[in-house]
Amino acid sequence: MDQITELVDYAYPCMMAEKALRELHDAMLRKDYDVALEKALITMAEAKLAYHAIRYTKEKTQWRS
Repeated sequence: MDQITELVDYAYPCMMAEKALRELHDAMLRKDYDVALEKALITMAEAKLAYHAIRYTKEKTQWRS
């Protein structure tokens, strides 16, 4: 029986969240609060994408077991 593996990318949104968080920190150091707020939203959105990718992978793995 062949098993088909479906890979959902969690790494890219994780890296994008990390990048946005770093940019948030830099903006705060510059006291550029508008940019910091924007980067905070991007961080949360990317982290949510990573969360759902991991959750999807977990559910598919449990379903196939």
